[in-house]
Amino acid sequence: RELACPLTIQKKYTGTDSVLGAIYQAAVETFRQNSPDIFVDCPSRERGGWLCDSYFTAQTEYLLTGENRIEKLFLENFLLPAAFPDVPEGMLPMCYPADHYDHAFIPNWAMWFILELKKYLDRTGDRAFIDRARERVYGIVEYFCPFFNEDGLLEKLDGWIFVEWSAAAELVQDVNYPTNMLYAAALMAAGELYDDAALRRQAEQMREMIRRQ
Repeated sequence: RELACPLTIQKKYTGTDSVLGAIYQAAVETFRQNSPDIFVDCPSRERGGWLCDSYFTAQTEYLLTGENRIEKLFLENFLLPAAFPDVPEGMLPMCYPADHYDHAFIPNWAMWFILELKKYLDRTGDRAFIDRARERVYGIVEYFCPFFNEDGLLEKLDGWIFVEWSAAAELVQDVNYPTNMLYAAALMAAGELYDDAALRRQAEQMREMIRRQ
């Protein structure tokens, strides 16, 4: 009995290099195992729907199947509940529908949610779905507002800051620059999704401050 992605893989490897063919087939099997119904993390270790991972797996779904049916189901999980009681208001769970009752969350993963919505719209043209997500996106934006410092950068974020694990993270205190770069990209994506000039302007201001510093 096999538990794997039920969609037909449209794209085949047609080259003559046997090594590349084996790598390609391994990539296809990796995708199939990680997409049984929604996108999940490595199946031998955890069967949870993590944001950020989905940003990349969704690209693979489109390349291999020509559509994003699984991605829509994955993203829709974050739109259906009225609220998420185990994380702060406006924030998204890092992994859903697997709840984390210890109130742990990764603020960066909510940023990736916005970036993925932009890519989803680019791939599918599904404007109605993006409009459904508007309240969630602006809830994320509101959540981050109290964390801006006098330079217009995020400082002392709560939660698990999961984007920079190199020694670079130890060279500054309280202001995580990769996280700020990610959020500037998320703000720009939100501004483009909802034609919000104020969000696009804020994203540019953040980018300018990061470059200056």
